[in-house]
Amino acid sequence: MIERHYAVDYQVHSVRSHDGKFTIDQMCQRAIALGLDEIGFTEHKDFDPDDPVVEYFDYQAYMHDVTLARMQYGSKLKVRAGIEIDYQVWFEDKIGKYLETHKFDFVMGCVHYVNKIKVMSPEYNRNRNARLAYSDYFHAVRDSVLSGLFDVLGHMEYANRAGVAAWGKYDSHAHHNDLVTIFDRMVEEDMVLEINTAGLFHGIGATYPCDKTLELYASRGGTRISIGSDAHHPDQLGGHYLVALEMAKAVGINSVVTWDKRHPTVTPFH
Repeated sequence: MIERHYAVDYQVHSVRSHDGKFTIDQMCQRAIALGLDEIGFTEHKDFDPDDPVVEYFDYQAYMHDVTLARMQYGSKLKVRAGIEIDYQVWFEDKIGKYLETHKFDFVMGCVHYVNKIKVMSPEYNRNRNARLAYSDYFHAVRDSVLSGLFDVLGHMEYANRAGVAAWGKYDSHAHHNDLVTIFDRMVEEDMVLEINTAGLFHGIGATYPCDKTLELYASRGGTRISIGSDAHHPDQLGGHYLVALEMAKAVGINSVVTWDKRHPTVTPFH
């Protein structure tokens, strides 16, 4: 149980994502058992026509499931309908048009591919050195922020998932200038930075982003965060929530941003 804190998990996947195995109903039941106050579903939406799961996401079916969950669990749990959109600059216009006609509580932008190559794949690092592997990734993240399409920047430093194995221990100081460029624009636009705890399950020994990067975000005036586990299984829900909360508090951030129809609310941890 997560007690004595306002507890959210704002990156959760159900069977409405191509890689989910459990229903929205099952995830909500687990969230209530854990003592979560809010659950934010972030089903995958992809736009690359070469991606084999590009047409998997069914908006109408998703919203139907969310509506049922709100009817059943609304007195115990706030259920938010979010979306995790894979961003590449070459289909930015498609994302914009999609969001004009499909409504969500919040929209999370994530970089999974750079120039059509999956960041977590061995292929991505094969023809790059460490500096280029990270700088190419951060340039794509910068483009996603500059697009103005997203409410939340999801799993920042995701290049670590394969990068740590390829290049060894990650040093955020080596990418200071790239990170400052991204964070300054985020602060200017009131964009939210996710603390994603999945890296603690992925074997890299750190969250996305790591604690030093979160410290840099705060030093640039960043105060707006989201917390998510990237859960694809009920047992992962709320994973390491208190780790993320303590990371935030350590840099002077004492609240989490929650969402309703793309309207943010800054909610204190206590």
